[in-house]
Amino acid sequence: MSSIIVGIWLVIAAATLEGIAHICFKKSVLPRENHWLWMGLGVTFFACEAILYTFGLHWLDVSTAYTLGALTYVTTSLLSWWLLRERMDRRRWLGLVLIVVGCSLVAV
Repeated sequence: MSSIIVGIWLVIAAATLEGIAHICFKKSVLPRENHWLWMGLGVTFFACEAILYTFGLHWLDVSTAYTLGALTYVTTSLLSWWLLRERMDRRRWLGLVLIVVGCSLVAV
């Protein structure tokens, strides 16, 4: 596997972890939830995201890694739709598709 592919996968994994961290922070402010547990999980996921992203920078240019970081919008939206039952309209779905297409163009 080429080093660029490794960098891309690390940045995608980092974006996924950041999306999970955002969901944890949202859960920390909901009523009847264990606030400190969700806050701690969010901070932990953010720390892991920073480590993965930093490793990804070893193999990618900053301009590529930063652009691929936009996948965080996709993971956060999909996770909030799936886990928090938030509403997604057509415009939001279209926006997510355009982000994926744009990231794909940068990664190639």
